[in-house]
Amino acid sequence: MNPDFIKMTLTLLHEVDRHATNSDQVDALDACNATLYFIQGRGETGEFKAFVENFDTAPVTPLLSFTTKAEADTWLREHPAPPHGALIRAANDFYTVVDVRALHLRKLLRLPSPEEVTQTDEAREEAEQEAEEVPEPPRPSSSAKFSLFKLYDRTCYDLHQMEKRMSSPEEFEAIRAAKISFNFVMREGEEYGFEEYLESLRSARTAPPLASFATREEADSWLATQPEPPPPAVVSIGNELYSVGYNRRRKMRLLIRIPTQRELDTRAP
Repeated sequence: MNPDFIKMTLTLLHEVDRHATNSDQVDALDACNATLYFIQGRGETGEFKAFVENFDTAPVTPLLSFTTKAEADTWLREHPAPPHGALIRAANDFYTVVDVRALHLRKLLRLPSPEEVTQTDEAREEAEQEAEEVPEPPRPSSSAKFSLFKLYDRTCYDLHQMEKRMSSPEEFEAIRAAKISFNFVMREGEEYGFEEYLESLRSARTAPPLASFATREEADSWLATQPEPPPPAVVSIGNELYSVGYNRRRKMRLLIRIPTQRELDTRAP
């Protein structure tokens, strides 16, 4: 796996910026940058590259598989922070993990099998007609509840407007990888983790870090004393800032480096 895959994609997205004609398109590129840094900071560059390469051909695979539904229910009940939105398999059925923290609600939402999904010719034609129209999705509101899918939907729309003015195959490939980065985060069931990371980007600019360390070893020792999952926070190691996160799939505490504003801003020279 190429460890520089995300780095190269980020570099190309800075080139794509010249095709942006309004603030919405710049915001879309900024969202892509943040998503890619989130994946990179979690040490998943190799997994992401493979995901991109096989995105159009690979069969749908669950994040986890269980022999019985009872085993899946036990896993969900005992997990400190289940991966909201992830796809799992129990026996012969697929389920979406639902973890609504505000309502203290956890459940496995069964997905219908292909045989159960039927559609009349008339309904299919209506769906195809709606897909061709592609109405402009609403802009994310700062006061609205965070939705990774809505951010993804709006970002794809704005990226598509830029693609109309592009001709470079390399830039098209970078846009494709940027779009798929949202799919990767959703597939990993890390909507909440990404939301917390975005919040850390904002708080890093407005508040001092929770704690400061001279070395990574000191920071890792401190992180090991935190609860599981640890509360979102920003800490500093030397001159760099890190977001305190949690890998819900592997049940691991994380320190994810926060890029500088210059790195995040696609319009930086």
